[in-house]
Amino acid sequence: MEGFKHVFMRLCKENHIEPQDCVLVQLKSLDSSKGKHVLDLSTNSLSAKTCHALGKAIATDKNFREIKFADCMLSEDGVKGLAYGFSTNNYCKKLDMKGNNIRGTGVDFLGKMLRHNHTLLSLCLEWNALGMLDNSFALFCEGVGSNDTLQALDIRNNQINHDGAVELAAGLKRNSTLRSLDLRWNNVGLLGGRALLEMLQINKTLCRMELAGNNIPVDILKSIETAISQNEDRALVTGEYSKKITLMTKHVKQIEHDKSLQMNDLMDTIDKQEELLRRSKRSSSDKITNLHEALEERKASFNSVASKLAMTESELALTEQKCNDYSMLMNKLKQELSEKMGGHQEDLRRYQEDRSVTEAKLYKEVSVAHDKNIQLETKLEDAERKCRLQQDQIFELKEQITHLTAELKLKGTHFDERLQQERIRHKDDLRDAEQIRQKEVARVRQDAEETESAMRERIQKLEMTRLALEEEISKHKNANINNKLHHEEQLSLAKQKLLSEEELRQQHVGEKLKLEMHLKDELQSRCNQQSSVVSELQSKNSSLTMELELMKRRVEELHQELSEKNSMTLSEVGKVKIDLNQTLTKLDGERKIQAELREQLGEADRKMSEQLLRHRQLLEDKDLETEDLKRRLKSREAELNGIREEEGQRAQVLQNAIMNYVNKVPAH
Repeated sequence: MEGFKHVFMRLCKENHIEPQDCVLVQLKSLDSSKGKHVLDLSTNSLSAKTCHALGKAIATDKNFREIKFADCMLSEDGVKGLAYGFSTNNYCKKLDMKGNNIRGTGVDFLGKMLRHNHTLLSLCLEWNALGMLDNSFALFCEGVGSNDTLQALDIRNNQINHDGAVELAAGLKRNSTLRSLDLRWNNVGLLGGRALLEMLQINKTLCRMELAGNNIPVDILKSIETAISQNEDRALVTGEYSKKITLMTKHVKQIEHDKSLQMNDLMDTIDKQEELLRRSKRSSSDKITNLHEALEERKASFNSVASKLAMTESELALTEQKCNDYSMLMNKLKQELSEKMGGHQEDLRRYQEDRSVTEAKLYKEVSVAHDKNIQLETKLEDAERKCRLQQDQIFELKEQITHLTAELKLKGTHFDERLQQERIRHKDDLRDAEQIRQKEVARVRQDAEETESAMRERIQKLEMTRLALEEEISKHKNANINNKLHHEEQLSLAKQKLLSEEELRQQHVGEKLKLEMHLKDELQSRCNQQSSVVSELQSKNSSLTMELELMKRRVEELHQELSEKNSMTLSEVGKVKIDLNQTLTKLDGERKIQAELREQLGEADRKMSEQLLRHRQLLEDKDLETEDLKRRLKSREAELNGIREEEGQRAQVLQNAIMNYVNKVPAH
């Protein structure tokens, strides 16, 4: 608000303009009231220079959503300055210029402003004189037709005649955004009403039109009301349909987004599980290699023990050979050592018994160790076979996972293709319905044009008769003027009486004229007085009254024909409504199909969740099996450690026994 005030003061200073007090007071009140976005300068007489400064300030304003210039007595230059400002303003949405007697070039500037402005939504021009000049009002109507944002236009009490109504209808045929039009208390007449009705056959966006006090026949008003109600119904249907389509598109996009997120989560979990399986496989392979190394070490230890046993056997053979030698020596020295031979034989027998016992024990231990080694090898083969089975199961699970992902992708593509087909079919149905509706509308429009051409021909005939009657009336006027010159003295008293009666009648008629025709020229008022006097004189002429009654009868017949045509148009409108109801039923069917598709998507989601649960259960079972295998491997390692310790102890015992045996044998 403060920025607008500074801009206005700067423009006044640059153009040497004294700012008006009313504008300054209003701007100060806006500074004190925070959050207000309305500039109200109503009932203040603004000069042209002030209006130019305000227009330049409004051109770049970003503060006021609504601006009011009601009853400000704006001049043409003032309207020009304000129109220049609003032509480039892109923030104000509502403008009120009621009661400013805008006419002539001011109307031209308003038309140019509407041609260049693309932000105004509501424009109030009540109680002006826009329709006084047809050329200016035609430019204004062109601006209305080229505007693409205006939604509400109020032009009440603007002296708009039937020509202005025709221009306005031509402009509204090109407009596709106006929703509300107020034309009350103008003088549109029969021709203007027909032009507006013809406009409504093309303009399908105008949903509200006020036409009270325009001398339009009742049948045309009713047909205009039916066209407006059709536009309202069409706007409601299209609005609801567009809302539903936007909701459906948002819902489908949300579902697709959720599905993509779920698929990403599923792929992440599968990748994590594969990584865990790879790690477990790597750890199990490491453990198996460690076990192989331990077995190799065990085999090496067994080989060393076997070599030691072979050495002991060779040593035993040597000792036996030495014993034989000793026996031969003993046989030779038997005689010499007869006394000692008995003791030596006894010792030798005992030693042989001990040696046989120890050899039997050693053979038994070696056989037992060999059997255990064979059992361990079989157990190792079983463990390797189980590892191979587990690897096969892991590969099968991976294949199942890949199959499941492929099925999910196929189902997703199938659902996408089905959705695309449904959308294409829906668009084709809508296109067919639109073509049928356009054909019906074209046929109804052609019938209406034919009836209109016929009515125009009849109206031209009536115009010809009216012109003939007017010529006769002019003749009677001349005769009456001649009679009036001869009988002025006699009619002076009658004129006074007629004037008194005419004043009373003018008071009654003046109230109606204030509502229907505003600011008539002096020539028109004199013509009305002359026509009233002539009508009173014509009432005395019986022949003219008879002809007028005949004309009235003809007009009534024409009205009856028009009512019949209107009934035909109403029947056609009913057919169009039936077609619209059929299209609505088709839309309901499509909505049901979309609901079924949603249910199918829900079932697919449920199946995917069930498959995920099964996959998780399988992974949990595999984790349990891996834990069981780890536990078994630990138990096998414990058994191997125990066997290793036992073998070490036995080898130590065997080594001690051999050493004792070697130590006991006497050396030569």
